[in-house]
Amino acid sequence: MQKIKNTTLAQLFMETSFVPKAQQLKQLAAAEELLKIISPTQDYPFEFICFKITGFRPKGHSASQTITGKELLENLPGYIAKSSARLRLKADQQGQKIYSLNELAKKMNISLRTIERWQKRGLLGRKYVFPDGGLKTGFTESAVDEFVNANKSLVQKASKFSVIEPRLKNEIIKRISQIAQDQTLSRTAVIRKVAAELGRAPETIRLIIAEREKRQKKQIFTNRHPTIGTAQAAVIFNMYQAGSTIQALGEKFGRSASSIYRIITQRNIKKLLAVKIEYIPSDEFLQPDARGQILSGQPYIRRTPRKILSDPDGKINQKDWQIFIEAVKNIPMLNREQETWIFRRYNFLKFLAADTISKLSLTSPCGRAAYQAQELLSESQQLKNIIIEANLKLVVKIAGRHSFGTNLQDLVSEGNMALMRAVEKFDYTKGFRFSTYASWVISRAFARYLPAEIARSRMSSASEQPAEESQQPAAATSDIEAIETAHSSLVQVIEDNLTEREQYVIRYHFGLSGTIVRKEFKTLKQIGDDLSLSKERVRQIELEALQKLRQTLSPEEFELLTR
Repeated sequence: MQKIKNTTLAQLFMETSFVPKAQQLKQLAAAEELLKIISPTQDYPFEFICFKITGFRPKGHSASQTITGKELLENLPGYIAKSSARLRLKADQQGQKIYSLNELAKKMNISLRTIERWQKRGLLGRKYVFPDGGLKTGFTESAVDEFVNANKSLVQKASKFSVIEPRLKNEIIKRISQIAQDQTLSRTAVIRKVAAELGRAPETIRLIIAEREKRQKKQIFTNRHPTIGTAQAAVIFNMYQAGSTIQALGEKFGRSASSIYRIITQRNIKKLLAVKIEYIPSDEFLQPDARGQILSGQPYIRRTPRKILSDPDGKINQKDWQIFIEAVKNIPMLNREQETWIFRRYNFLKFLAADTISKLSLTSPCGRAAYQAQELLSESQQLKNIIIEANLKLVVKIAGRHSFGTNLQDLVSEGNMALMRAVEKFDYTKGFRFSTYASWVISRAFARYLPAEIARSRMSSASEQPAEESQQPAAATSDIEAIETAHSSLVQVIEDNLTEREQYVIRYHFGLSGTIVRKEFKTLKQIGDDLSLSKERVRQIELEALQKLRQTLSPEEFELLTR
């Protein structure tokens, strides 16, 4: 399935995988029915498309968007193939004959290329698991009959077999030899040119050449293009990433489609092998039925696609600030069930991607495996975006409580980056809510950011306006004093509720031994060295201690603890 450039349509297709298997089957059938009625010259409201496939009517800005019939005709078949592949439907359990590509070609006396053209004309196919265990495209007998009845003249024309006389074959070979003298044209380009001149199918020309070369044991095409270098391969890959088709690249660089595909596959694998994938492991991932248990039967999480953050690192441009604040207000938080499911699936997808990538090799590239790894990483990134969007409100809330003496927009950007790190590190298997863990991470980020920011601000003020140094905002000064007073109270609560070892970990990891401007921090490793413990054991002690404090402190006091 090619990448869908329309983000609204891509989000809809991704969300349909979040429902139980029975609902996915209904949506698959609905998508097939929708494909039958689409006209390439007409535009369709997204609300209509969403309702036809899912039965839900979307809300917000996306509902009024329109999608062209051409886009739908290009992307629906791929969605149908991907959805049916995910369901792993068994060919021998469908209640009717399922033809594989080869079986249908033999039955209709046509080529595989003809079937591909028929699919673009409306022949519906799904992915099925055939008795040999292979996941392949298949066509129900009823779908084939329906297509044949609706396209009788097309089917009759395709089934006719045209015999080429030896004289014409010789003319074709002669013309091929003439054009092949142009060393800038690839074998495929020459075949296509001759096919167009003589009104024959490229596959027919290719078979004639193969037959002649086999009989005479002599290659018609000699001294073709030299091996593509690294620089040119990079250009080809970048152009493909930018949207160029394999066919267009083949024509531009004088290469066959298979050569271009091989180059792209190798570059994809090289790029994947360089990716560092971190995930939270679970014994559940190693179970034989893990895919079925984790990737199906989940709660439905509906999200309207947004591009809230203008920067992938979480920073917000000044012009986008108001748009960001308004958008965050309307994003619903995830409940506990949705949160557990989405982190479970998110980490499992990364586990599968890491496992798939570990089996890739540049010496024997496998395009299908590379594509599967990319799909897994793409879906995991979509889930990460949902988690981040659902918790942006938390960032703004905590930033508002820390924003004395500093720019709120800068603080929110800092919090967004901390939130992204929290998603990567959150261990959902411990049973904590992500919002609790994210609050710790965000507040700790602010605790490190604010003292440095305040110091920079004071130095700037001292150099620019020395006479006004004593006129610091009273609110900022009182805030700092209030926080330091509250920290003193927190120390007493910690002494009353935690063991000595837990107190040591909390004091030094959250800087409670210093002031709001100059905190004394120690890393988990440093604390572990002090206590003769491993870093992991210190982290466990910290979580246990924070859980105790969570039950004792108010939400405001708890957030203050991690400043």
